[in-house]
Amino acid sequence: MCILYGKERNTKNISLNGLIEDKVNKYGEKTALICNDSTVSYRQMDIAVKNLASYLIDKVEGKEPLVGIYMDRSEKMIISILAVLKAGGAYVPLDPSHPSERNNYIMDYSQMNVVITESKYDSILPGNLTKIYVDDIWDEIMNGELKEEKVLANHSNDSLAYVIFTSGSTGKPKGVEVEHEGMVNYLLSVSDNLKLNEDVIGLTVVTITFDISISEMFLPLINGGTLVIADNETAKSGTDIVKLIEKENIDLCGFTPSTAYMLLDSGLNNIDGMKMLIGGEPWSMELAKLLIDAGCTQVWNVYGPTETTIYSTMYQLNRDDDHVSIGIPIEQTDIYVLDENLKPVNKGEEGDLYIGGIGVARGYYRNPELTSKSFIANPIDKDRGRIYKTGDVVKYINDEDIVYVGRSDFQVKLHGYRIELGEIEAALCKMDEVSQAVAVIQGKELDAKIHAFIKLKDDCKVEAADVRAFAEDLLPSYMVPGMYTFVLEYPMTANFKVDRKALMEGNVIVAANATEYVAPRNEIEEMIAEIWEELLNVDKVSVCDDFLELGGHSLLANRLVVKMNNVFGTTITLLEIFERTMTIEEMALIVEENLLSGLSEEEIEELMKEGLEENE
Repeated sequence: MCILYGKERNTKNISLNGLIEDKVNKYGEKTALICNDSTVSYRQMDIAVKNLASYLIDKVEGKEPLVGIYMDRSEKMIISILAVLKAGGAYVPLDPSHPSERNNYIMDYSQMNVVITESKYDSILPGNLTKIYVDDIWDEIMNGELKEEKVLANHSNDSLAYVIFTSGSTGKPKGVEVEHEGMVNYLLSVSDNLKLNEDVIGLTVVTITFDISISEMFLPLINGGTLVIADNETAKSGTDIVKLIEKENIDLCGFTPSTAYMLLDSGLNNIDGMKMLIGGEPWSMELAKLLIDAGCTQVWNVYGPTETTIYSTMYQLNRDDDHVSIGIPIEQTDIYVLDENLKPVNKGEEGDLYIGGIGVARGYYRNPELTSKSFIANPIDKDRGRIYKTGDVVKYINDEDIVYVGRSDFQVKLHGYRIELGEIEAALCKMDEVSQAVAVIQGKELDAKIHAFIKLKDDCKVEAADVRAFAEDLLPSYMVPGMYTFVLEYPMTANFKVDRKALMEGNVIVAANATEYVAPRNEIEEMIAEIWEELLNVDKVSVCDDFLELGGHSLLANRLVVKMNNVFGTTITLLEIFERTMTIEEMALIVEENLLSGLSEEEIEELMKEGLEENE
């Protein structure tokens, strides 16, 4: 029967802040944080965390106060998160790049009264919040003497550590409440499995609204290692991330499969000694072998939903494995593969995956009805506490091998992000011209994209670009559909439901748009068109088509830049591409400008002379 129990560990009375403070006593002058040219030692970090916590504790109200973190990626962000925990609060991560409507909803729904931010965001944040501008008091926090500590971090194992808002099927994000012991248990378990020590140099690149960030940020720090923080711009560019890995000798990373592919395309190689956690979406042995060939000493598949605290299972892959297993449970974690009657399945059978143990979240913030549906009484052993229904279907092969099969609902994973398609559909239906919207995922791994099928109200006309712009105002970028098709009627199943499978298998490739086909007019445009067709999996593109409207996204844009630089020998950056219109016509001009910038005046004059002679 498929019931797996992780090893036991005593995590009582252990806190994240306490683990890090132990390292302050051992490695006080060692560098803890690096961001661009800024470095912070363990002792400086400790003083800053305690000073900010002392400052914060006078601002918050009530037990387990929720404090928003609305900041750019920097050493200030890490210190602010630790200060919230030190003050006995729980942090709510917010991403300034996400639509303001979404962030405002989270701030309002969570009932927070304090947000730690930067002064440049003053006019963006709601006026009813107490705002702590960490940049204004930074010198005082970092360089001032350690203030007399008030009663700080007097929380218990079941105190709230953070509330992360994930995609919700009702059209609104839902807040997952995670407690301290679950977070600490995860960090200690993974640290032991990877055999980390004070020499580790870790990298954090993902947004703090994604719970993988907790793994990235704190695994190095609880071991006395160094954490390198990629700033906002670096985190968007595969080439820049690779340069940062090489510059800082990073040897611990955690990526989604899509990001790992992007970094390999960007030149990631010779990473001898690297330990890499790959998770967030299904992936194949092809990627594992590429990473091992690039020098990775350890490649781990990690699996788990936000509701069970980051990752719940792990498996170290070897080059001769023939499939990617989700592995065995981490310490103090229970795995159950059950049938529809909540009975354990036998070897070789598929079943629904349930997770129990220390990492199971308290529930959904201010949503007892949804909590009771997803977090259920343990049908196997009531003394082991509630279990969480993941919605994932897996196949039980043996005690150390469980394989992911798919989802049992409309929730999907795309490039590492968990997405409720219903939230996308609800957002699109807010557009006045839209009568109904159905979102599906088309393609696999790097080629996967969200395709929205739109039914307009009678006599309404709208272009795909207009729908996309509307969606961008309501949804974070990873949830904005890449393709849009307008339909008169949806295909239906026998029981009169929208046939999503028929939509996913539809023969529609490019989104509807207002541009007529314009063929490439020179060699550069032809070569860029070929790159587009390969990346976007389309048969024919116009030089006036928009990369994003044809299903492109930031990860594909990274691959596009890498391929263009390889083909043309240019040094184009992702920022240069995003600053201009995303068409082949415009990209050809960027290539020409980049090529010309490396030539002398004499060489340019010679080229112009040759061009004139060809046109005579």
